[in-house]
Amino acid sequence: MSVKVHSPNVVYSEDCIESRYEYNTTSVSVNSDGSYSAIPRTNTMIFKTDTCVPKTGMMLVGLGGNNGTTVAGGILANKYNLCWTTKDGEKKPNYFGSITQAGTVGLGVDARGEEVYAPFNKLVPMVHPNDIEVDGWDISSMNMADAMDRARVFDYSLQKQLRPYLEKIVHDPLSTAQTSLPLTRVKGRTTL
Repeated sequence: MSVKVHSPNVVYSEDCIESRYEYNTTSVSVNSDGSYSAIPRTNTMIFKTDTCVPKTGMMLVGLGGNNGTTVAGGILANKYNLCWTTKDGEKKPNYFGSITQAGTVGLGVDARGEEVYAPFNKLVPMVHPNDIEVDGWDISSMNMADAMDRARVFDYSLQKQLRPYLEKIVHDPLSTAQTSLPLTRVKGRTTL
């Protein structure tokens, strides 16, 4: 499902979506006699959205920590649909909690007067989290699989499935001497 707006204020082309939005507000001033003057104002804004979704990367400080291993492991679990078992049964990866993947937006009402909602990620072209390239650095030179074990953020059966993907990712440590430098990028790539 995708959403296409049919309006004179929205123009679709091969490479972009351009929309005109009129933001209405009111400027209020106090007159010398204590009365108020209200002046309606309209600000016209033009929004241009590229229809070609660019390659997107994320640099994480502390890639080998709890947050870094959670982000990398979560993307991989979703990308490869890695299911795991807990004491409550089988669990499946999802992006619940992600506004772009799980959120919806009210579009209006249909012919029967029923509210119609569309997934947020169908309104405009946007990168899917599975396509984000993750990179970063850490104070530890431990590979991501060992860092994931240390962090203990995933159930054990999921850790076993993530290990082959994460053990390939080794980042250079950020040493004490390097902390005064602007950004120290890891050697090579840690692409998921």
